[in-house]
Amino acid sequence: MRLKFLTTLTIALLLSVATSAQMTFTFSGGVEAKTSSLPDGTTLVTLPNNLTLNPGECITGVNVGGSSVPASSVVPNPTTTIITEGEIETFVYDGKAYSFRFIYDEYFTVVMFGDVHVDESREGLTTAQFKTFVNDIIKMGKSGGKSFTFDNAPAGFIPTADLVICLGDMDKDSQSDKNGGYATGTALFDGAGIPFVDMVGNHDMVPDYWTGENPDKGLTYGSTGGSSCNDIALNLVSTHINQAKTHGITDVTRFTDGTKHTQAQPYAFLFNGVRFYVGQTYWFQKPYDKPGLLSAAKYYKPDGVISALDTYVDAHATEPSIWTQHYPFAFGSDCDRWWLDQNDVGKTILPTDNATSAYPGTQTKYGTGDAVSAANTRKNALSNIIKKTKNPVHFSGHVHSYGTNTYNGVTDHSVASTGGAGHMGAAFIVLCKKDEGVKEIKQVSFNY
Repeated sequence: MRLKFLTTLTIALLLSVATSAQMTFTFSGGVEAKTSSLPDGTTLVTLPNNLTLNPGECITGVNVGGSSVPASSVVPNPTTTIITEGEIETFVYDGKAYSFRFIYDEYFTVVMFGDVHVDESREGLTTAQFKTFVNDIIKMGKSGGKSFTFDNAPAGFIPTADLVICLGDMDKDSQSDKNGGYATGTALFDGAGIPFVDMVGNHDMVPDYWTGENPDKGLTYGSTGGSSCNDIALNLVSTHINQAKTHGITDVTRFTDGTKHTQAQPYAFLFNGVRFYVGQTYWFQKPYDKPGLLSAAKYYKPDGVISALDTYVDAHATEPSIWTQHYPFAFGSDCDRWWLDQNDVGKTILPTDNATSAYPGTQTKYGTGDAVSAANTRKNALSNIIKKTKNPVHFSGHVHSYGTNTYNGVTDHSVASTGGAGHMGAAFIVLCKKDEGVKEIKQVSFNY
């Protein structure tokens, strides 16, 4: 039975007797526990929140000095004894006592990176570099991996990759991982049992491609057209969501207008008591109907999606929240143009029902003043929804540089491009606490 969480500081004040020998455990489902030595000589074992301490459902094996020993030869048997969270548990093997305290991990670390552009010349990583980068994230805080610390974490807390998020711009324009570099790298997270989710960026979906890299301004039919490209990108996002469900994320909800044209599908999920909102390129991305053999694609206003999001947030307003989308709120040149669904020369594809949209901004190329006004209509709508939630923090990519800006009361943190000159291996590590949300954000670099 889970009991009240005891902080490491409280635990350190309690006394126990232990030897210098090493006893370790294996746990149900093959999960890994964090261990650290406390000043009183006990070993602190920090368990993931989804692991029960019930006898037979927690410890499955015992190792002493690196070798497996029969659990029945340990007194009391760790696999059958009742363990109470935070209290001293002493196990005796071969005449020696080993003392532990087991607690649940109410603190966890989210790793965020973006704009990896795998195998693309524009500040992109090669497939080999990306795989090394992913493996370095997987090893963070473990033997042989990079070690980081937080100022606001409890003593003994070791940051590991508990959840990983890519903030868009996965790979080459027009490819959307046809060649597998991004997908083969991110598959390593699934193999390591780490929940990984992502979203499309402006380089992953038409009509958001930039003219200089892909002249296609909209969805087309065929194996080389935007329809195929978008399918690959969005299917990859869906694959990662489904894999992450097996590694700890729950309550996944897709946001649509409830009727049709649902391809973009931003989503939300719950992880360790924190609600995550994922907006794809951004929350106002136009849903669409795919083209057919004899018909063009049709784009639609985002009103239904935003309305569904607003209703959902009202039902979850008491939960701490982390918000993500590829575009930042107020950072980088021409920021407002991004919020108007425009490419680099101001072109856009008109939604078929745009005239009745409550959120202007996709009709034409705007002048500087008009663009600001139209973009703010959208920014205000989203930021007002975000502020309904508990302790909200927003994260974005796109600009290839670190930045922190506040718009209408919402603080947005942009991560630098992982493959960019001067910030190779860049990422955020974010300290979170169950039922409270973000406690600290750090810029770090993974070497490869």
